[in-house]
Amino acid sequence: QEKGAGNEIQLTDAMARMIGSQPFHAVTFAGKRYDCGSKAGYVQANLAIALEREDMADEIRAFAVDLVKS
Repeated sequence: QEKGAGNEIQLTDAMARMIGSQPFHAVTFAGKRYDCGSKAGYVQANLAIALEREDMADEIRAFAVDLVKS
């Protein structure tokens, strides 16, 4: 697979190659999407998911508040 936009391997390019050559299925996704193709997006995704977890949300929230204050 050659690199596409943003010098990244693009899932959509691979999907376009598959259409017509084998069964292809899709699902409508209603959840939150994160762009983990960038460093900032990766950190944002991890922070958001950590804040959704009952076992770590309080600790991560306190860390983020302290970080913003400093």
